[in-house]
Amino acid sequence: MAGELHLAITADLHWGHGGRGEEATRLLASFLHQTTPDVLVLAGDIGSGSYFGECLQLFADLPCRKALVPGNHDLWVRPDDTRDSLQLYTEDLAALCRQYGFHYLDQGPLLLPEAGLALVGSINWYDYSWSRAALERAYPGEEQRLFSKQFTRGRHSDVNFVRWPLDDVRFTAQVVETLARHLHEALVQVERVIVVTHHPPMRRISFPEKQPPLTIDDLLWEAFGGNQAMEELLARHAERIAFAFCGHTHRAREGTWHGIRGYNIGGDYHFKRLLWLNWPSGILLAHQFGDAEY
Repeated sequence: MAGELHLAITADLHWGHGGRGEEATRLLASFLHQTTPDVLVLAGDIGSGSYFGECLQLFADLPCRKALVPGNHDLWVRPDDTRDSLQLYTEDLAALCRQYGFHYLDQGPLLLPEAGLALVGSINWYDYSWSRAALERAYPGEEQRLFSKQFTRGRHSDVNFVRWPLDDVRFTAQVVETLARHLHEALVQVERVIVVTHHPPMRRISFPEKQPPLTIDDLLWEAFGGNQAMEELLARHAERIAFAFCGHTHRAREGTWHGIRGYNIGGDYHFKRLLWLNWPSGILLAHQFGDAEY
């Protein structure tokens, strides 16, 4: 019979922003040192630049298994950085994970055979498929905003800090294909999996739904939230995917997709959230660190 596990999942720590967010992350780390889970999972946006490793160091001495997926902020590079975002993703972040004892889920699943379970994860990305057609219908001639990431006010910061020899559509296809391989690899060895991504893997746990008519900015945010291919991949394996966890939107949400229980962890720059999952019972508890009020 599969054994019991306690998993702690958090996201969007954004280490390096200082202030209340840093205090909240330290409170979260202190909680985990006092009540240590069997597995700790970080679902991206850990810290840009040198702050990525600094954040991992807060948890390095926890006597448990640790795993993560990076977020888009973790791939940001400054103009004077000789590296590009693809090198960060494929090499540098993986090396930091090894240094601080984290399993880098983007390069392979974490098998937990004693529980009949595996963690399968990805940064996930966006290819505009969630709202491109709606944008073209409602705002003809504005499609170029997808590529310039130009809102009516300001731009999505990925356009300034994600630098690589790819585009969003190609990178999305790559990460979805990789996750498909990792799902297959895991499911030939264990019965169930938990999927962890940074960008939401399903719309039901992305940004809260708004009532039409949607503004052009509403549709752009949806376009930059995730992708339809990931939803379809999860649907094909839904009977064996118990949970899907993500971050990115800073909005706590939950929803079910083809029977998969999906949770967006929530938390923001100034406060943090952690979900505590008891496996295999499926009992889930939420903990908050810091004040959510601005």
